[in-house]
Amino acid sequence: MLWYINPTDGDVPWEPTERVQPTFDVIRHQARTLDRLGYYGALTTAREAISLVADTERLRFLVPEYPGVKPPVLMAEEAQVFDQYSGGRLIYNQVNGADPVLHRYGRFGSKQERYRVSSEYWSLVKRLYLDDAEPYDGEFFSYGPRYKPPIPGPRQPDGIQVWGTGASPEGIEHAADVLDVYLSFMSEPTALAGLFDRVRAAAATRGRTLQFGVLASVIVRETDEEAWERFESQLARTRPETVLATADRNLRSFGYPGLDELRSDNPLVQGRIDALRAGRIPGREVLEFAPNMAAGLTTWTAAEPPFDIAGKGTGTYFVGSAENVAAAMSSVAERAGVDIWILSGWPLATEAEITAELLLPLLADQSSRVAAVRGR
Repeated sequence: MLWYINPTDGDVPWEPTERVQPTFDVIRHQARTLDRLGYYGALTTAREAISLVADTERLRFLVPEYPGVKPPVLMAEEAQVFDQYSGGRLIYNQVNGADPVLHRYGRFGSKQERYRVSSEYWSLVKRLYLDDAEPYDGEFFSYGPRYKPPIPGPRQPDGIQVWGTGASPEGIEHAADVLDVYLSFMSEPTALAGLFDRVRAAAATRGRTLQFGVLASVIVRETDEEAWERFESQLARTRPETVLATADRNLRSFGYPGLDELRSDNPLVQGRIDALRAGRIPGREVLEFAPNMAAGLTTWTAAEPPFDIAGKGTGTYFVGSAENVAAAMSSVAERAGVDIWILSGWPLATEAEITAELLLPLLADQSSRVAAVRGR
């Protein structure tokens, strides 16, 4: 079970007027809270993670990186330094990204080329992390022999792990080659299970077995009514213009039609699209798509289509009482084969505490029962 660490925080952090000041103390408090509560790790930005090592003892850091932006030797050396100071708590989240993002970092290859670059890149980083000192001359990268003493350990015994995603045919093939953990945003459960099955099959043809993780947001309270009240109160404090300012750009950056052209065969999704076109925030009647599950807003709404109108699952929430949310998550986990959850809720530290108190003990109990049944 992982959470998020991010300086963009507050009661309704996707609304600029509702954010807290993004100071170093904000993310230090988040990291200390997650470490104290026993979360396995946290998804962070690429910038702050190493600065939080001294504030934590066990918390692992899932750090996003674009393959190829840094030379593989430098990436491996940074990983070794991070693990030297943290005692081996680094995980990489490989991100291939949308074209506009990668262009900002000087990467202009096609999607097909990006996946080929990534496959070569991460194989090299993993070798270099384990102190391979030989020169290399490949299709996209080359470097000479190591000329200075190795960075002190420790090294993670099985090497540095790389987590990531990719749902296109090329992305699935890449995942089967490269990743240790395959991640997806929480989409409709049948679609999620189908995606994971395709990735499992691709990995099996290579003699590999991956773990599977899901990213979702959560609002859990003592009762369903309290949780939905919180969900709706956050939407009530969100200005339509905040969402609409980037909705069209974000759709087009991922290859979808713009908001005026977008259509969906799902009447709930079409209802969200119609609300946005009319300049309104969609209501619960079109956001709730399954018991205790809804499409919402997150801090990455500024870079993703809002309210899951493109079917990417980027704003999916579990909402409800601890018992009902635990049942919904356990059902998805059993159906799709989920090993890892990366959850979020805002304010980050506050919701992490509520989730740890109300939800995590129930999930642990259900996981133990499932494991016992499988063991028999």
